[in-house]
Amino acid sequence: MPTFALTLLTLCVATLVGRLPLAAQGRSNILTVEEIDQANVGTAYDAVQALRPRWLQAPRELGRQPQKGLDTRGPGIAVYIGNVSVGDIEYLRTIPAATVLELRWLSPFDAASRFSATDGQSAILVTLKRGG
Repeated sequence: MPTFALTLLTLCVATLVGRLPLAAQGRSNILTVEEIDQANVGTAYDAVQALRPRWLQAPRELGRQPQKGLDTRGPGIAVYIGNVSVGDIEYLRTIPAATVLELRWLSPFDAASRFSATDGQSAILVTLKRGG
């Protein structure tokens, strides 16, 4: 019986510890209004640049080496407001940070799953405050 209790305790601890990295990883894909307010920035782009700079990096194709003389920036990043495409990453420069409730980054796979064909683009979903 003590072996069963020890095994059960070990499984419970392993389950709890196993969830921590996923929770932390999910958190890095979201910028909340609190984080944006604390950053004291002017635009949504400034918030991303200051708090989640990796979001600004275009996705890379796995297993492919860039060829000399070719543009290696990748297909880019799409921006969506209310599930409507509004442009590329530069559009974030037009959104005042004070109007943003949340910014959420989607991988190219997640963006394609949600918005159909995205040509390998990652996406940033913008949720505005009501009235914003």
